[in-house]
Amino acid sequence: MVVASTSSALRGDGWLLARGTGMRSDMGTPQFRGSIDGHCRQPGFTLIELMATLVVAGIILAFAVPSFTNVVISNELVGTANTLVGSLNQARLSAIKRNGDTQFCSNSANANSGDPLGTACGTQGGAAYAVNGNGSVEQIHDALNLPSSISLGNGSNGGVAITAIRYGGEGLGETPTGSGPYTGLVADVFSNRISTDNHRCVYIITGSVISTCAATNSCPSSEPASCQ
Repeated sequence: MVVASTSSALRGDGWLLARGTGMRSDMGTPQFRGSIDGHCRQPGFTLIELMATLVVAGIILAFAVPSFTNVVISNELVGTANTLVGSLNQARLSAIKRNGDTQFCSNSANANSGDPLGTACGTQGGAAYAVNGNGSVEQIHDALNLPSSISLGNGSNGGVAITAIRYGGEGLGETPTGSGPYTGLVADVFSNRISTDNHRCVYIITGSVISTCAATNSCPSSEPASCQ
């Protein structure tokens, strides 16, 4: 009896041809060769590429972080000043509507005076209170809630950085101990996190016209021409 045998030959194209069977094996394909050789390339970065990326990122951050800080602090200064302006307007409009006294509060109890309105203010800088028809005192605006990066004043005014303003029924504001419409600085909003335009100054002219200005180092006691 003759037993037929089969043999295999590796073709030039990498296919293994089993003679006598017509079957092929793809031992020569890239996937199969890779598994035989034990080599498989993985995608990634070289050390030089990684270092170059870190250097570029560091340069970008060095320019971007200070600019971003300036924008954030400036927005907080503006927002704080606008809150004070809103409280002043609320006090004035409420005085006209009620035809009675209201007070925009200082952060100093002494500046607020010792009558019912001033006592209600206490040291709640930026708050506003009104006297009701029955003589009771009602809070009409919340006290100022300062962001952590914002302060009042520049340290040269004994910490009294908000002027108390009392409005009568005619809508004109004066200090609680004053005898006429107040003109001058009402609030100095400050941050030491930036070096220029680091103050927002709130002014009143003749007890009614409110304005705000940016300043560096300190707020002038009188409204500068650039703010008018």
